[in-house]
Amino acid sequence: MAISTYSELRGAIADWLERSDLLERTADFIRLAESRLDRVLRLRHMEADHALAVPGGARTLALPEGFREPVALWIDRPGGREPMRFVDAAVLAVTHASGEPRAWTIDGDHLAFDRPWAQACDLTLRMLGRLALSETTPTNAVLRDYPDLYLFGSLMEAAPYLRDAELLSLFAARFEAALVEVRAKESRHRSLARLSVEPALAAIGA
Repeated sequence: MAISTYSELRGAIADWLERSDLLERTADFIRLAESRLDRVLRLRHMEADHALAVPGGARTLALPEGFREPVALWIDRPGGREPMRFVDAAVLAVTHASGEPRAWTIDGDHLAFDRPWAQACDLTLRMLGRLALSETTPTNAVLRDYPDLYLFGSLMEAAPYLRDAELLSLFAARFEAALVEVRAKESRHRSLARLSVEPALAAIGA
């Protein structure tokens, strides 16, 4: 059975449990699995750029919907993007004098800067997004590439509902094995990315 969409995943969960009466509950199991994956998974699939417009005078800006973790923030200039420096919110030195901020942080559900922007500015935020399958968002890159993570993660969440410790142990082992393999694959991809950047930097310095 193919598992590439939300409805297919829900059907597969019910089939594996051999409990067609739990079909309605599968949405809860998937959401709980996504909550766990959001905590333990950090994949390039889950990263995306978001364009942000900061109005003049603003020192904070609401984070995009679905934000989980920041990766980088750039100022968009005519000649290209310029990275901004991230500082932990606890040590961000804030001034009320407007200008071009030198540092940024995450403060609750907002981006915060060390000073108000003197002028409106365009930014690009690269961030990790949250997983959120639904009838209106029936698939994503993680489900397409790693359906076993979704399936066994959801089945693992179903086991406590069924009060079945044996199933919990079985599905937890399958989920952890899939997670290790996915992380290893991701590590190889990131290693290749570093190797491709380093020769280019060496050529520039030659």
